[in-house]
Amino acid sequence: MKREFAILGLVVALGVGLLGGWFIPSPITTPESPSLLAQIKARGTLKVGTSADYPPFENYNITLDVIEGFDVDVAEAIAAAIGVTVEWSDIPFDNLIGACTSGEIDMLAAAMTYNTDRAKTLAPSSTYFSVSQVIVVKQSSLLTITDLANLTNTQVGVQSGTVMQDELVAEGMTVGVNLTTFSRADLLMADLDSSGVEAVYVDGPIFEVFNRTYDFKIIFSTDPEPLAIWTRHGEPELLYEINSVILDGYQSGWIYDMITKWFG
Repeated sequence: MKREFAILGLVVALGVGLLGGWFIPSPITTPESPSLLAQIKARGTLKVGTSADYPPFENYNITLDVIEGFDVDVAEAIAAAIGVTVEWSDIPFDNLIGACTSGEIDMLAAAMTYNTDRAKTLAPSSTYFSVSQVIVVKQSSLLTITDLANLTNTQVGVQSGTVMQDELVAEGMTVGVNLTTFSRADLLMADLDSSGVEAVYVDGPIFEVFNRTYDFKIIFSTDPEPLAIWTRHGEPELLYEINSVILDGYQSGWIYDMITKWFG
């Protein structure tokens, strides 16, 4: 009987311990890691990833040896609000998400369209800009379409890792068959000019920039879609700072000045 009561007492003690987290403090404690925002402030730099081949959003200026563009100005404003400077990393577009989730960079500013799949992996900001995607061909092209599905018999180019690639694959196009991917937008547009591909699928502002050099035209355009700044999940303090800067940009009007500066 005593043994039965002893076992019952042990079971009760275990139950109480599991529910209450035990009454005796553990000698081993794990300190809570500082937030990403606190780490950024401590180091004095905001590590921002981009793909600097996508003017007017971001582009490497060889003459000045700097990355410049609309996204650059927005990221610099976010860093200024936090009280730090930007440390830029120029990374191929389809490697950006992995670089952010791994902790290599703190934030993405790369004209990255919001979609639910990306939002499962990274935390998006409020919309800071909206763009339409366009199908672009050479001025001499006779190609006409009314829907993306009309492109399945056409050799189309797209930048790898973009929502444009996802949309074309969803229409049944196959990379290496009727769909060619490029790591950089400048290579994509140059290939169209040399007739390597018959059409390309890009953001509207990209066409505007490269059409100053090449003789292209738009044959199809989508409805505008939102762009977001991205950071890691579980960092609400940093996301709050990002969204506050975006909101202030539209309330005070400085973001309209940047739009005029980079988009005309």
